[in-house]
Amino acid sequence: MTSTVEAITPPRARRWTRRFRVTQPSFAQRTWCVLRAWLQNPREVATVIPSSAQLMDCLANRQCIREAQTVIELGPGAGGTSANLLQQMPAKSRLLAIEKTEVFADALSEIPDSRFAYEIGDALNLIAIAHRHGIHRCDVVVSGIPFSNLPADVARQITQQIYELLDNTGVFLAYQVRDDVAKVAHPLFGTPRKQHVARNLPPLRVYSWTKVESGRGKGWQRRIDSA
Repeated sequence: MTSTVEAITPPRARRWTRRFRVTQPSFAQRTWCVLRAWLQNPREVATVIPSSAQLMDCLANRQCIREAQTVIELGPGAGGTSANLLQQMPAKSRLLAIEKTEVFADALSEIPDSRFAYEIGDALNLIAIAHRHGIHRCDVVVSGIPFSNLPADVARQITQQIYELLDNTGVFLAYQVRDDVAKVAHPLFGTPRKQHVARNLPPLRVYSWTKVESGRGKGWQRRIDSA
């Protein structure tokens, strides 16, 4: 399997700037929400501290997000990453967030953006949930679920569904403490690009893959997972 597609980002794309201001809770509010969720479901919530500004920028400030028509986010937590993705996404786009921990429902419901929808559900049912929302293909999947905490068969099933939902040249982004996601995704996606985000508690790595299906037209070959 071919790894991440490498090509040149067009100059005009680098001139694009944020076009949306998405209201989101303060860092203190998100911290309390994440802590409360962790106390109730420590195995489902990977951290007691919300994503840092540096991590959110690393995830959202990418060409693939700025061009995406449909993005699916797994494990949005209190919605900080969701709001930052929406700031970068086009006007006529949509973001579907799937969160397993019900404690986060109130925070997600406060994101006032018509492009945003969320569902409390399990990523193991990713395709079924996406179909309920009228999504059969998507451009980007962003995942914060802790693959290192998942049983091996569950991790494989989720990754397979991500691969099936992504359009050709679609991008899979995963921010993780450990490299388990790289191992489980390798048979489908190949070798990832890795970025280290030290300014986060805990420090994380962001893994990115571009789906390339052999025998299908790849369209305009650009580095769509880059900033």
